[in-house]
Amino acid sequence: MNNPSPVRLGCLVSGRGRSVLNLQTCIENGSLPATIALVASTKPDVEAIRHARQRGLPCAEISDQPRKTLDDRLDDALHAAKVDLVVLAGYLRLFRVGHWVDRCLNIHPALLPRHGGAGMWGHHVHQSVLAAGDKESGCTVHWVDDRFDHGEIVLQRRCVVEDQDTPTTLAARVFEEELVALPEAIARVARWRNGLASRPSSGGTIPTSTAERSCNM
Repeated sequence: MNNPSPVRLGCLVSGRGRSVLNLQTCIENGSLPATIALVASTKPDVEAIRHARQRGLPCAEISDQPRKTLDDRLDDALHAAKVDLVVLAGYLRLFRVGHWVDRCLNIHPALLPRHGGAGMWGHHVHQSVLAAGDKESGCTVHWVDDRFDHGEIVLQRRCVVEDQDTPTTLAARVFEEELVALPEAIARVARWRNGLASRPSSGGTIPTSTAERSCNM
């Protein structure tokens, strides 16, 4: 079977960086055909940057001031790192897609299109799921467009919502699914970019990931 050439990732972060560290573990154990070319944040003193540096990953802290040039400066950093695919790994700003169309993925901790959009991040998402009385939750990896949590779905993974769940316990269960979903989605993109598969998309249905857990942070 043909193996895809590694795709160069530009990971944008705003929090702890657990998803990025998991991607690096998958890369190191040979289960993900990728390399992390850049980890970048537009917030100061982000924990994710400290953790990424400890793993030896190239990092950039990009000031959000002046705001009018932020998107251009972020693009410049991604281009300088020769990024193939931008990954929004807990990045809370609206990313300017521009010429990154079909080259940018986001992971969201709910089953889109439910519980998405501006303000829906972190515990806010899980509070919304519990308030709605949903019996299942999960995560969604999707192509990024010019709206929050709106682009075409690549894949989803699902988990049960327990009667006794709190936002914290549900978040932990959903994150276990995220650890599988994001590497799988990137692997699918790598195969597509290498001409070994069709463009990853929902194709009118919502695909569910069936990958086994293979990476541990």
